[in-house]
Amino acid sequence: MSRRGLLGATLLLETRVQPQGPTSRRSSRCSDLSVHSSSCSQTWVQEDWTAFVKWFRSNGGIISSKLTVKVRNGRQGVYFKERMRRGETIVSFPRNLRLDEKTAMKGKAGHVFQRLKQDKCYPDLMVILHVVHEDKLGKDSFWFPYFKLLRRQYNNIMFLTEPQMKTLLRRPGCENTYNLGVMMRRTFNNFYEWYKKNIEPWAPPEFQFTRDEILWGFNTLVTCGWGQQNGNGDKLMVPFSDIPNHRRESAQKASNRGFISAAKEYQAGEELTFDYGLLNDAVLAYYGQPTPDCRGLKR
Repeated sequence: MSRRGLLGATLLLETRVQPQGPTSRRSSRCSDLSVHSSSCSQTWVQEDWTAFVKWFRSNGGIISSKLTVKVRNGRQGVYFKERMRRGETIVSFPRNLRLDEKTAMKGKAGHVFQRLKQDKCYPDLMVILHVVHEDKLGKDSFWFPYFKLLRRQYNNIMFLTEPQMKTLLRRPGCENTYNLGVMMRRTFNNFYEWYKKNIEPWAPPEFQFTRDEILWGFNTLVTCGWGQQNGNGDKLMVPFSDIPNHRRESAQKASNRGFISAAKEYQAGEELTFDYGLLNDAVLAYYGQPTPDCRGLKR
């Protein structure tokens, strides 16, 4: 399944590292966690991981019992608890766990999404609103165990000021990152203006979202979203496919359907990483992670 971004046919957002929105929960992926103690944060993420695995398996998925989550140097990742031989199953994805337009229609707010579809709402905006709505439901959401592993805050190109964007453009090696940031900002502004004009005036109280909440949903879908298999560019989210951290030229290539088996032999303590296909400019724009091409969004 391909990785297309929210920016339509003009731009390919190749893939990802890891996400963070509403600030009451903890994070995942390329996460720089702000925690008071490593032991406390490790307990939190282990509890969240255990709950996620139980939920994932109860809905038909398979996750190897040899996996766990750890926080190392302020960064959360998926690690092997014991040796795994090449060819062993890491994960098998159930077909029913897809956060997309279809699950939005079948959810508690299905009537709202039916109207959005009739009003020709952007498909990706529908998924963003679906994600934000489910997140606000908290424990009442079917997706709660998965959402607890999503990043709650981002420090990416969406939060640069206009003067900072102009400075970024003038720096050697950062032109592509700047152009990607411009497209991301333009797309988000189109989505938010459409929400304010066409949804907010009639939406029920549970669909009255702030700009920050919609921006979190946007960033989450940009970093976690996969393109639909039909190639139309519309995005969906698939639990676990977005949890391991990104590493260029990793032995494991990212996937969100069927199953993923070990591409090599892993030793206990080794991190499971996926090559999500991210180019350096996308790593910097999405996550604010310095790259050899452009060493940070701000200098």
